[in-house]
Amino acid sequence: MDRHRRRTFLGISSGHSDPSVAVVRDGRVVAYAEEERFVRNKHAVGQYPTRALRYCLDAVGLRLDEVDSVSVGWHSEAYSDGRMARFFEELGQQWEPDPGTLAWQRDCLRRLSVEGMRAHHHRHWRREFGDLDFPPIQHVPHHYTHAFQAALESPFDPAVTLTVDGSGDEHTTVLWLRQGHELTPLREIRMPHSLGWFYAAFTEYLGFDAYDGEYKVMGLAAYGHPDAALAKLVGEVLAPAPDGVEFRVDPRFIHYGAHTYSARFTDDLVALLGAPPRPVAGAVGQWHKDLALAVQTALEEAVCRLVSWAVRETGVRDVCVGGGVGLNVKMNARLLALPEVDRVFAHPLCADSGAAAGAALVTCHRETGLVPPPLTSLALGPEVSGEAAAPVLAAARVPFERPADLFADIARDLAAGQVVGWVDGRLEAGPRALGQRSILADPRAVEQRDRVNAVIKQREAWRPFGPAMLASAAPRYLEPEVVDSRFMTMAFRATDELRRDAPATVHTDGTTRVQLVHRDANPRFHRLLTGFEALTGVPVLLNTSFNVRGEPIVSGVEDALRTFWATGLDVLVLGDLVVRKEPTGAGGEGR
Repeated sequence: MDRHRRRTFLGISSGHSDPSVAVVRDGRVVAYAEEERFVRNKHAVGQYPTRALRYCLDAVGLRLDEVDSVSVGWHSEAYSDGRMARFFEELGQQWEPDPGTLAWQRDCLRRLSVEGMRAHHHRHWRREFGDLDFPPIQHVPHHYTHAFQAALESPFDPAVTLTVDGSGDEHTTVLWLRQGHELTPLREIRMPHSLGWFYAAFTEYLGFDAYDGEYKVMGLAAYGHPDAALAKLVGEVLAPAPDGVEFRVDPRFIHYGAHTYSARFTDDLVALLGAPPRPVAGAVGQWHKDLALAVQTALEEAVCRLVSWAVRETGVRDVCVGGGVGLNVKMNARLLALPEVDRVFAHPLCADSGAAAGAALVTCHRETGLVPPPLTSLALGPEVSGEAAAPVLAAARVPFERPADLFADIARDLAAGQVVGWVDGRLEAGPRALGQRSILADPRAVEQRDRVNAVIKQREAWRPFGPAMLASAAPRYLEPEVVDSRFMTMAFRATDELRRDAPATVHTDGTTRVQLVHRDANPRFHRLLTGFEALTGVPVLLNTSFNVRGEPIVSGVEDALRTFWATGLDVLVLGDLVVRKEPTGAGGEGR
C-alpha cells in the first residue's frame, strides 16, 4: 500500500438490520450508503452491505485492500476476554433469563468477538473480492461510537452528550461530557434497563414492528389524552431509580417470562395492561392512542431527568444526542424545552446504521488526530444527474423535458397543486428525506397532505408530514427560539402564522418536524423554495421521503421511475430533467 496517499478509513455496520458502510478521509465522512437502498428491501434484514461497500469503494476509487482499516462499533475485545460473559452471568443471578434471552447472549458472545467479527467480514469479503490482503478490523465500543459521532460532529463544545438505544455492549444509556476531543462518561446505565427496549416492547404491543414502527407510536401519541391510570401502569414498567435521576425497567415485562405474543414483551405486560395486544391489521382506538401518549411521556421524563442532572453537575447547557432513541423528535424537543438547556443537536445518523460512520471517525481520529467538522450535509450517497438519467429514460421510452428554468417551472407546478417526486444530486444518508430524494407538495391546504398520505405514500391517515423551510423563515414560523434543525431531528411548536400558511405540515398537537434549508448546504433545493415563495409568499414545502409504505427511499433513476408510475405522483424531477404523466407540450428531449 502506498502510504504517501491520503489515508482512508472504512466503517461497516452489519448487524441484524440496517447494514451500512461509510468512508472517512481527512477527518470527515465523504461517502455513506445503506444496503437497503440498493437491494430495495427495507432494513435489508440479515444481509451484508456488499453493494454499499462497493459503492463506497468506488466513490473514493480504491480497492478493499487499499484502505487503511475497517472499523466496527462494538467492543469486541470484551466479548473475547470474558468480560461480557461475566456480565451476562451476573445478570442471570439477578433475573432468571428465559431461553430466548440466553440464546441472544450466546449469539452476541460468538458473533461480536474479535474472532467472530474477523470470520464474518472476511467470509463476505472473500466471496465478493477474492483472496485479497484484507485491511485490519478496528473495534470501537458501541456507546463511545455514538457519543463521538454525535458530539464531535455537533457545533457545540463543550456539550453534555446523551447516548441512548436498545443496547450496545453492556450499556443502554450513557451520559458524557464533551470537552474538545475528549469524552468523559458521567453516568452509565446497563442492561436490562433500556429505554430502547421499553419503547420497542410497546411498539409491538400497539401492533407495529419494533425497530421500524417506533415513529408511528410517536405520531400516534399526539392523538392521545392523558390517562392517569394508564400512566401508572406504564410506570410499573419504566420508573425512576431510587436516586431520582436514573431510570429502571422491570425486566419481567420485557425479557424474563413467557412470550406468547412477541419476543419484545412478555405475557406479564399483557396481564398488567388488561387487554390483548393490537393485531397488525386491527383498528386503532382511543385507548391505543392514550397508551402511546403514556409511553412517549414516560420516555421523555426519563431522559429529561438525566439531562437535567448532567447540566446541573457540569454547568454545560448545550446537549447532543446519539443512539437510536435519538430519532424520537418529540423527545429531542422536550430536552430543548428544559429551562436549563440552551441548544440541542440530535445526530441524524444516531441509529446503528450510522455507527458505520461513527466508528470510522473514531479510528481516523485515533490514528491521525483529526477531528470532524460540524455536520452540514448528508448528501453522501449515489448521485443522480440529468446527464446520467437521460439515457435511462430514452431506453425506457419515457418522454422527458429539459426546462429552461427548472426551478420556476416546478415551483409553478407545486403552487398549482401538483405533487412532485424530486431526485437531485447525491442520495442523503439516514431515514429523512432532505431535498435529494423527496416527495414535495403545496403545504397550504390539508387536502394536499391527505392526498399524499392516501394515494402516494399509501400509509396511515394519522401520520404527520414535516416542512422543508428556508432557514431565514424560522423566526416567524417556529417556537421557541430555534436551533439549526437542518436534518429533521427536532419538533417545534408551530406559530399561528405557520398554521395559517402551511397547515398541511402541522401535526394535530400543534408541532412540526422541520428541515431548515440553507443555501450553502443545498443550493438547488434552496432555490426551489425561494421560487415557491416568490409565487405564493410561503417559503415552505411539504417534504416527505420518496418512497411508499414498506419500501426504502429511492436511490437511482429506475427506483424513482417505478415509484412514480405506481403512485399518484404528477411530476418527476431527475436532476435537470422533468417527466410528467400529463406532458405540457413544452419542447423537450425524448418527446
